[in-house]
Amino acid sequence: MALSPLSEGRVAQPIIWKDITTAFEGRAIGGSWAVVDGVVRVKTTLGEKVAPLEEANGIWLAWRLLREMAADGKA
Repeated sequence: MALSPLSEGRVAQPIIWKDITTAFEGRAIGGSWAVVDGVVRVKTTLGEKVAPLEEANGIWLAWRLLREMAADGKA
């Protein structure tokens, strides 16, 4: 299990990756997503994309990133 980077005075927290699947142009696409230090990270076998969490819901942001990756041919 990966750990998030240490910040001064903080203990490393485990990164919990979750599976995500959605439909894009008639096919199922999937990957994994996690929130690491306020950033949503989405990974597929073909790449990775990140975006700041800000006020968005993590799963919805991960879904949007996965669809963007599919549009770019990376999912």
